[in-house]
Amino acid sequence: MTAVYIARTDGFLEEAAFRRGCAAIDSARLAAVNACRRREDKARSLCCGLLLQYAMRRRLRTEKKRDLRYGYGTYGKPYFVDYPRIHFSLSHSGRYAAAVFADCETGIDIQRRRPLRDGVACRVLSEREFARYERMEDGEARTDWFFRCWCAKESYTKLTGDGLTRDFRRIAFLPEEGRIFPDCEQAGETFPVVIREYIPFPGYYLHVCMAAPGSRPLPEQAEDVTAQLLRLV
Repeated sequence: MTAVYIARTDGFLEEAAFRRGCAAIDSARLAAVNACRRREDKARSLCCGLLLQYAMRRRLRTEKKRDLRYGYGTYGKPYFVDYPRIHFSLSHSGRYAAAVFADCETGIDIQRRRPLRDGVACRVLSEREFARYERMEDGEARTDWFFRCWCAKESYTKLTGDGLTRDFRRIAFLPEEGRIFPDCEQAGETFPVVIREYIPFPGYYLHVCMAAPGSRPLPEQAEDVTAQLLRLV
């Protein structure tokens, strides 16, 4: 079963909730939380750890905390050592964290909309995407198109596991067709990918990729589990 979750992170800025949350996550995620320097980053990392606990408790039908063990792919993509058939991906931005769980390789990315720096678009968008970007006269429309493309490509590289090693200009995003894939120079890498766009909250973008023909479709909406995470701690 595929599940897409999203949760607000700012509730864990409060000290008591933060301490309780730290006691509810696994040791590897706790180390990741402790490695963060800023309070906001700690809260986001903690929320990702709680999303893992929440999802695994639901899947394993238990109320107990799971001390999850992780392995890592060539470029650092994590996987569950003890549950190899459960695939997951995490992301956070601004005041939200997000996660996807599936029975096949998957990737998720969430992005908070913010002003674009000069020159960023030409380093991220493909030739076709950049041409569409330049045809837009409205600055808000340009920003919206950029973040849709960027978020989609981040989710794709999280699925493939090669992350920042991939040149985003060589990834093609076709939202009208619900498709994303490497360009013709990398066509040998192409495999069937399902991608879905979500707008979970104003000012945020969320994309999920899943690589498995014939698998269950992605949910229509991301499930907000903020209240459930707060109860978890």
